[in-house]
Amino acid sequence: MCSFNSQKSDQTDVPPPPPPPPLIGKTAPKPPNVASEGPAGSYLVELLIFNGWPFKDHWAYWVRSHSDPNIGVQLHATGDVRNGFEFQIKRYYDFHDENSECPSTRIPLQWIDGKYFDERAMMNNGVFKLDIVPVCVCGFEACAYKVKAPEKSLNTVTEATISEGQRGQKVNQRNCQTWIVESADQLVRDGIFRQQVAMYLHAIEQ
Repeated sequence: MCSFNSQKSDQTDVPPPPPPPPLIGKTAPKPPNVASEGPAGSYLVELLIFNGWPFKDHWAYWVRSHSDPNIGVQLHATGDVRNGFEFQIKRYYDFHDENSECPSTRIPLQWIDGKYFDERAMMNNGVFKLDIVPVCVCGFEACAYKVKAPEKSLNTVTEATISEGQRGQKVNQRNCQTWIVESADQLVRDGIFRQQVAMYLHAIEQ
């Protein structure tokens, strides 16, 4: 079972994540200013951060239900840079369940107009389900799905035959955070996210 305060989990049986590296000449970006309650019928979209130390943290979107903030829909790109990623939706995911994987941090991003959601469909009528496609009546899911999950970007030793012209070039490894940032840009283009939300995600990407 997960227990949360305003943004971070309060688990005592899990060691705290290591401190972030010091910001040199930078100011930590402030998260979007989100009211505790949104307009009638709207849904709060949050960023879930799962501590990935010593690797990069895992990111996911969370659309919480109207009945319980710890029950909702988790959208993310699951996988790794060696094998590639897959778009996945965890429907009616319950953080009260002791078997649930709980995030270390939850950051409210924006209240979204209810017209982009259908709670009954996206919550699979109250039954947990792993899905790889959006429900057709949920515009938020459909928009995020437009951005393809990253393919593998880490070559094995046998695949690392680099031509002379490519030698020395930096390999751009795309991951779950890349997908969140790129899908946020798409959500801005489709008029669902505010520009400030995408800018914040770009600023905190590891």
